[in-house]
Amino acid sequence: MISTQQPKSDRILVVDDTPANVQLLVKMFTQRGYSTQAVTSGALALEAARSDPPDLILLDIMMPHMNGFEVCEQLKADLALRDIPVIFISALHETNDKVKGFRIGGVDYVSKPFQLDEVYARVQTHLKLRQLQRQLSEHNDRLELQVAQRTQDLVNAYQRVQELSQLKGEFLSMISHEMRTPANGVMGLGHLLLDLCPGSDTLTHYADLFTQSSNRMLNLFDDVSLISDMDVFAKKLGVISRLPDLLVQLQNELPKLLITLEKPDLPDVIIIKGHEPLLSRALKTMILLAIIFSNNKSAVHLNMKVDAKHLHLRLALDKLSISSTQVDDFFRLGSDSRSGSYAEPLGLAPVVANQIVSAFGGQMRLFRESDTNGYLEAIFLREINLELPNEAVA
Repeated sequence: MISTQQPKSDRILVVDDTPANVQLLVKMFTQRGYSTQAVTSGALALEAARSDPPDLILLDIMMPHMNGFEVCEQLKADLALRDIPVIFISALHETNDKVKGFRIGGVDYVSKPFQLDEVYARVQTHLKLRQLQRQLSEHNDRLELQVAQRTQDLVNAYQRVQELSQLKGEFLSMISHEMRTPANGVMGLGHLLLDLCPGSDTLTHYADLFTQSSNRMLNLFDDVSLISDMDVFAKKLGVISRLPDLLVQLQNELPKLLITLEKPDLPDVIIIKGHEPLLSRALKTMILLAIIFSNNKSAVHLNMKVDAKHLHLRLALDKLSISSTQVDDFFRLGSDSRSGSYAEPLGLAPVVANQIVSAFGGQMRLFRESDTNGYLEAIFLREINLELPNEAVA
């Protein structure tokens, strides 16, 4: 006698026009704890499946009016029923019949006369597979919901970052504008007071200090304003047709400084992405940083290399007295390593230069090689095969 197991939630539909087979199968699955329903025709099988879909169908093939193959085809054509596993039970032994059963969607094939243990083993296997498929589907559904929620969270976070960035820019722009007016008043009053004092070496010394501080303050306002408007400036993608010409302009701005450029075997026309006034400002800051972090204050030497997509400008430094950690932190807005270094007089200019280069797809980096030696490098995006006006290539 087959022992009865605990009741299971799985439901089995038995379809066979032979009452003895139906009775035998229903009795076995009932004793095993399954909920079992039996019908004796294909039409009744479809009606029962549509009314209350089972977890598995045992389907005879040779039935009048509608055979098992036709029943299976209709089941697989129904989106609500197509995933129900179908096991054929048939007296047909030909390989072609078995192949057809698998081709139209059957998951298994049991030949008559059947052995109950074999039928039960196959049913149990496919019910387990069905259960695993459901669990996988539920897991995928939960995962999709989690991904959708996470994606929405990221979208919301990005929008919040954009809003905060806009607020930051508006705040910086407002602060720059609001502080400039009273600062101009203070500086004007300072110059007036200095003019009223009798001339002396001491006065000249203090007047120079006042002028330097005033200029630093004005430059700071300009830098803050530029940082707040960086997103707008980044959209101005012009071209620089001859980078050496840009360096000549910088040489004219810094007449006491000798600027040399090494560009072995490079074309005369080097085209990089960027807005020319901004890139000129970034390059000027690079040169000033090189002077600050070098023993030679009268000359800088730039090494230029070009690859398929980038232009590399590098300046050697021999007075870089900051640590490796401080080097990594140097271009951050609130960097203590920058404000506490020789670059302190430049204020926010290094931050602005880095943001200019980054805004146009490039990168500015400071490297430390030994206790005092290192180099400053800027990497610019390069345009290839760009049509230039005639005057650019003349």
